[in-house]
Amino acid sequence: MLLHVISPDAAPADWEAVQRELAPLFEGVAVQSCVRHGPPAWEIVAAAGAEQADLILMTRHGRWQSANDLGFPRFLLHSVLCGVLLEADCPVWVEPENGDPAAPKHVLCAVASPVHDRQTVILAGALAAMMGARLVLFRAAVNAFVSIPGQQARAQSWQDDVVAAVRGDLEALCRDMDMAADIRVGIGEPAAALLRDGETHPGGLIALRRTSRQWGRDAVLQPLVRGAHGPVLLYPGAPRPPAAAPPPRHARLKGFLLVLFVLMLGLWAIHDMFRRANQVDCTRESYRCAVRENLIDSTRDRLNQPQPKAAPKLGPFNQVPPEDASRPGP
Repeated sequence: MLLHVISPDAAPADWEAVQRELAPLFEGVAVQSCVRHGPPAWEIVAAAGAEQADLILMTRHGRWQSANDLGFPRFLLHSVLCGVLLEADCPVWVEPENGDPAAPKHVLCAVASPVHDRQTVILAGALAAMMGARLVLFRAAVNAFVSIPGQQARAQSWQDDVVAAVRGDLEALCRDMDMAADIRVGIGEPAAALLRDGETHPGGLIALRRTSRQWGRDAVLQPLVRGAHGPVLLYPGAPRPPAAAPPPRHARLKGFLLVLFVLMLGLWAIHDMFRRANQVDCTRESYRCAVRENLIDSTRDRLNQPQPKAAPKLGPFNQVPPEDASRPGP
C-alpha cells in the first residue's frame, strides 16, 4: 500500500503523477494507493491500524543528520517519523535517504535484556532466514576505563571479565532458544556501540525493540535512527500504557490529609517567622526593652484601676418631668 498524507498546512501534490513515476518499480507486485488528509504521523498510524499492516516503511531524510544554526537536531522537534516510531503498533522500517537497495548481509539484533528480548530475537532470526542473511546478536558492555579512571591494568582486567560475562549470556540465550547466531559485544553506551559496529561491519540491518512510548525515555532510539548509515527496524515491544483508573476513596482521603498537613505546616512556619522577627534582644537593644516594659506596666496599671460606676439610665416612664416655668413656685 502506497500512502500519501496531505497535511492541513501543505499544498496538495499531484498524486497521480507520483504513482505513474513509481509504477515501474512495482512490476509484478499488487499495489494499492491511499490518500488521507490530516496530521501526517497520526494518519500514518491510523491507516496502518485500519489496514492491519504488518510493516511501516519510511525514509529518514539526510537533513536529520545535520543541525540548524542553534545546534538543535531536527529529530528533537517531534517530526513525523518520530511520532510514527513512538505510536505505531507494528514494526517500523526506517530506510536512509539514497540508501543501498541491496538486501542486508546480516541482521544485527540488539539485545537489551536476555529475558525481555526473546521475542525480538525470534522475529529477527525469521527475518534473517527469509532474506538469506546472517543473524548477529549484539549487546553493549560497560566501559571499564570510564568507571575506573587512572587504573589501566585493573580496568583492562575488569573489562575482559565483563565482555566474557556478556558473551556468555548471549551464548546461553542461543542454546536455550536453539538458534545459530554470531555474537558481538560492544563497549560503552548502547546507541554509540551500535553505530560503531555499523561502521565496522557495513551492509547490515539493525533490529531492536522499543523500550518506551514516552518521548525521551528510550535513550537508544533517537541517536540510533538519526545516525545510522543503514536501515533500522524497530519492533513495538513497549505496550500502550493502560488508562488510569479513578483513585479510590481512601486514596483521595490520603491526598486531602496530605494537602491539609502541608498547609498547616506552612502556616506554622509563617507564624514562627513572625514570632522570631518580633523578639527583642535586650543585650543589644536595651532601649526597646525599656519602652516595652513601660508600655506593659502602664497597661497593667490601667486595667487594675477600679472603674467608676456609671449613673443608671432612666427609662421613658421614670423620668422626672421638667419644671414648668409659668407655674408659680411655693
